Amino acid sequence: MMSRLAAAALVAVQIAALPQGAAAQSHQAPDSLYSGQWFTTPDGCSYSRAQAPGYLPTWHLIVNPHHIGQPAPHRGCPAMPRSAR
Repeated sequence: MMSRLAAAALVAVQIAALPQGAAAQSHQAPDSLYSGQWFTTPDGCSYSRAQAPGYLPTWHLIVNPHHIGQPAPHRGCPAMPRSAR
């Protein structure tokens, strides 16, 4: 019984260590030179730019992006994409 449990735990650790797929990699914010107000990832997640004076921009998920002609975000859209830095 313990060997099955240990084997299951090992498989779970190995699965968690697999590289992330293309969808996860697509949730990366544009670099700091991008000057647009909005951007949409290839899988349809739309983000809006926010920037305080003296700070790098941050990107936030648009919950209702119909004003930019995009559909509502799907469940896999993170609230904030990874920084491009």
